[in-house]
Amino acid sequence: MTGSARLTVRCAMELVTAGRAEALEGRGLNTSYRLAVGGRTFSVKVHCAERSSDAEFRRIRCVDAALRGTAWYPPVGDIGFHAAERPRLVVVRPYAPGEPSDDARRHIAQVVEVLADLAARAGSVTAGEDLVGDYASPWLSGAEGERALVAPLLTGEWRPLARAMDDHLDESRAAASRLTRPDGLVVHHGDLHGRNLIGGGSRPLTVIDWDEAGLSRRPADAGKALWLSCRLGRGDFVLDPRALRRFLTLSHARLGVPYASAGDLARLGALWFLPRHGHVTLLGRRDTGLGPWYLDWVARFWARYRRNTDLIAATAAALGA
Repeated sequence: MTGSARLTVRCAMELVTAGRAEALEGRGLNTSYRLAVGGRTFSVKVHCAERSSDAEFRRIRCVDAALRGTAWYPPVGDIGFHAAERPRLVVVRPYAPGEPSDDARRHIAQVVEVLADLAARAGSVTAGEDLVGDYASPWLSGAEGERALVAPLLTGEWRPLARAMDDHLDESRAAASRLTRPDGLVVHHGDLHGRNLIGGGSRPLTVIDWDEAGLSRRPADAGKALWLSCRLGRGDFVLDPRALRRFLTLSHARLGVPYASAGDLARLGALWFLPRHGHVTLLGRRDTGLGPWYLDWVARFWARYRRNTDLIAATAAALGA
């Protein structure tokens, strides 16, 4: 590989297995590595076996074809399956140097521009319905089943989280349905937040972590970004009034989101913070401490939810007036 401008999945996994790659910190289901080869640095993402599928492969390829050429997107260098034990999807991209943002409020304008680009780029996409979906999809197609599956995990200290789900699930599903447009296909990143925005000097931001990429028929990225871009700090969910006002103003101007729909956008985004049995279980398999950590994290979101939605409603009403 020395001197080569391209790193293949096979060579990348040989180097990872040999201990020549740097494992990157993360709490997700997949594992990331940094690998220097031939004078270049690469990012190698190894997807967990349970999420390594042909549909995931095709989603990433579809998104890559749509987004190549944008200044903030690291294109796929190689993609394929590695079958040491169970087949795992592996994606090789150029590594984005720089530092992740600890405060996404500083990048609200850039995030909204990325959202606008994602919507515009979808016009060139041709894909089957199996590639269309987002975090809201399971709750719209099978809410009762999802709720029943997660119920055994929400006992003891997690009972308030179960009550929050029961109090807000129906209204969030209704909001997601209202924001769904049969002809409104957009490219979906799935996790736009500060740690996935990499900046370095005068270089434009790079958006990383395309694990959940695909296509959606609703503004799911914008709904999730509202919560993750406007909070006062990481690990907490108290919304910053000034950041919220800026996000709603720019979303109205660049994405065409009516101020009257701000509440629905927030309720759509809230679906991402509903725990799903499969996700919590897979986190626990990776690290026994990750399941309780995740449940505590989303519980803090719901503990502040009503106060935050009141602020969103008041801000949107003032802007609309």
